[in-house]
Amino acid sequence: MERPEFSVVMPVFNEGALIVQTVDTLVAALTAESSYEVVLVDDGSRDDTWAYIESLGARYSQVRGLKFTRNFGHQAALRAGIVHATGSAVISMDSDGEHPPSLIPAMLEKWRAGAKVVQSVRKESQKLSLSKRASSKGFYRLFSWLAETPIQPGMADFRLLDREVVDILIHHPNASGFLRGFIPWTGFNTEYIEFEQGHRAAGVSKFTTKKMLGLARSGIIGFSVKPLRLSMVLGMLTCIFALVNLLYILVVRIFYPETVVAGWATVTGLMALLGGVQLLVIGILGEYIAVLFETVRNQPVFIVDQKVGFEKRALEKQAFEKQALEKHLPA
Repeated sequence: MERPEFSVVMPVFNEGALIVQTVDTLVAALTAESSYEVVLVDDGSRDDTWAYIESLGARYSQVRGLKFTRNFGHQAALRAGIVHATGSAVISMDSDGEHPPSLIPAMLEKWRAGAKVVQSVRKESQKLSLSKRASSKGFYRLFSWLAETPIQPGMADFRLLDREVVDILIHHPNASGFLRGFIPWTGFNTEYIEFEQGHRAAGVSKFTTKKMLGLARSGIIGFSVKPLRLSMVLGMLTCIFALVNLLYILVVRIFYPETVVAGWATVTGLMALLGGVQLLVIGILGEYIAVLFETVRNQPVFIVDQKVGFEKRALEKQAFEKQALEKHLPA
């Protein structure tokens, strides 16, 4: 049994019948390719998504399916698909139709020419809300500055990774938190390709504001210690400000006692300022300690409940190994 040339990994969450349309479009776009597999990861869907994945596994020999015990998140689903993918290259993409399968042949062409990573970059679209575009640009600039790992605005989880990059990702304990930061951090030769974001054929995006903030937190805390250093600088500046203010009060008290007005505004203001800075610094420390705790307790990133299509692959592998063994046995 030969390794497929490439694998396509898609996390799926409450997409229902839409996943059938997406896979049909993907297979149609890959008619010129003969050696590939599609790994669908059901991230704890609460609808009939898994039933549709099972039907796709029965219809297409290339389709495999993984079902989580619960919702572990988009990045965990990506990691699960990449771990179970066996292709010489692994392509990750969303299952909602916003990532065009028609772009995959161009990605494969760049990979076959020697690129280790082929990263798609979403063209800025006026169809996206102004707040969405502004927050996306702001986050990527902030992350690039904090982590000293530049990532381009519009980078998506629609990318191709060579097997060499995949193996590093699989064995790195903290790679799954923010793949958009980890992949550039590896430093492999990367080619970029732009695309127009497609439209969802049905339903609404499951990537809520809360999930976006969680992803941003994982990216910044996981790839940068600058917040800790900035909090220290902020604490020092606050101390200097408080000291200068106290010296000013002392000078006024000694040389201009008649101008001193009794009151509590200055004292309470300084106390509030110092207390706020202390809470801010403690909060930043707490986020890093939380990440450290999550790493130390070493809980699994995901738990797989059911599989589809992998049994068939195992049987094919056994048959191939048996055939190869019999071929070399003496008559």
